[in-house]
Amino acid sequence: MRFKIRRGGASGRKGPHVRPVPWGSWRREAIELGALFMTAGLAHVFSAELGHRESGSVVLVGLGGVLCIIVVVHMWWAHQREHRRPHAPGPPEGNKTTFRSARLWRVRAQVRETPGQLAALAAAIAATGGNIMSLNSQPDADGTVDELYVQMPTPVMKETLERALTLAGGRAVTVVRATMHELVDPITRTLLLASSVKAEPHRLSAALATMLDADLVSAEDRHHDGRETLSLVSPAGGPIRLHRPGMPFTASETARALAMLEFARLVDDPSPT
Repeated sequence: MRFKIRRGGASGRKGPHVRPVPWGSWRREAIELGALFMTAGLAHVFSAELGHRESGSVVLVGLGGVLCIIVVVHMWWAHQREHRRPHAPGPPEGNKTTFRSARLWRVRAQVRETPGQLAALAAAIAATGGNIMSLNSQPDADGTVDELYVQMPTPVMKETLERALTLAGGRAVTVVRATMHELVDPITRTLLLASSVKAEPHRLSAALATMLDADLVSAEDRHHDGRETLSLVSPAGGPIRLHRPGMPFTASETARALAMLEFARLVDDPSPT
């Protein structure tokens, strides 16, 4: 057995450290050396036998030329085979979803508080060729409501997306068209609208409608009722009615609207109570 000397040990102390060399290394070196001797001997015998003949040198040159030709032909054949190798087919051009050939949808679905429910919704969207652009969860009286902005290929209809999410476990699924402007972070949007209300308090109703993506309706209009309509009272005592067809207001959105009203009241009357 041979030994190698290595300076320093694992403990950080200086001094020689003896490490045994594996047995397999010297065996491999011995085999390689023996093969080298055999090759040299065969080459000497071969050249000596042919060297004593008149045509020996010609035969050696001819064998060398044949070997070179074989190598060149093999390299050419390997190069041609690499170019003829079939490539993996890519996705068809018609299945590629680009910004110009896609639509943005705003999706809401009530989900059960069970592990894997959100993953099931995401898998259903991916199966229909969709891409989730934004996601947030809102607590509601009936459970958690997941709101997603989904980019879908143009040929896919909203009914297809609704059916896929319902089969994946979503409840009360609603899908409406959306725009890229709606992808602004809700907190950022709320802060910007609060600043505008502070500067122009009379624009409170419009700020609430923008914050909740709703329409302002008349207080006398009784055609819009239910969870798709939110009735509020301004700091001055006037009614504010918001309506959002196809997208009921959640408890989280109602709390957000009440917080904006409280902020407007403080702006209108900053004196402590």
